[in-house]
Amino acid sequence: MKTPKSTIQRIAKNALLSLFIYALPVILMFITFSIKGERPWLKKDNKVNTVSGKNNSLKEEDND
Repeated sequence: MKTPKSTIQRIAKNALLSLFIYALPVILMFITFSIKGERPWLKKDNKVNTVSGKNNSLKEEDND
């Protein structure tokens, strides 16, 4: 059974569209980096920012 040419074209079009949609966030990220001049992959700073709140530490209570 031979697949119609229109079906093959539709599958190819949908595959290309899917690849474009899949790659779009990465493309937009690199465009944003190039506009802002940022290069986060070159940074060697591995500091972690932590948020401290009132209830982050456990307090032991004496119940004598």
